[in-house]
Amino acid sequence: MTAALLFAATFGVVFALGLQSLNVNGGHKVLAFVTSFAIGISNLVLFKVLPGPTDAWQIAAYLLGGPFGIVASMLAHPWLVRLLRRLKHEPPAPPRQAGAGHASPAQGGALHQLAMDLLHPEQLGRLAHPEIRDRARSALGMQSVDRAAR
Repeated sequence: MTAALLFAATFGVVFALGLQSLNVNGGHKVLAFVTSFAIGISNLVLFKVLPGPTDAWQIAAYLLGGPFGIVASMLAHPWLVRLLRRLKHEPPAPPRQAGAGHASPAQGGALHQLAMDLLHPEQLGRLAHPEIRDRARSALGMQSVDRAAR
């Protein structure tokens, strides 16, 4: 029972930390607020269970929870963001119209996709400097969130 609890708590804390990182990078304040509670609860369980004696099964369960938790968070995050948008009744961002840059409709779609990729943590978002992400948000008609770019 303790091994299962250690696996679940480690999975939970790493899952929540992975979501928290993606939420902060993506500017998802509501989801970041919620994941903070999940981090705290999972850590409380770990702090209560781990100080006792542990055997090999419990150590293995503790060590395996993290890898499964981080991969699960990476898979769950896009779904959670879509769910939050639906709950908030946010329509998907409309494609940017071609115009100022004299881009053709095909180029406008490609430029829109590039801006979206620059904001998406699983695409180019982790590679892009905060100022670049803010310029991408501006190009998509979104509000700036990165303080470093201000």
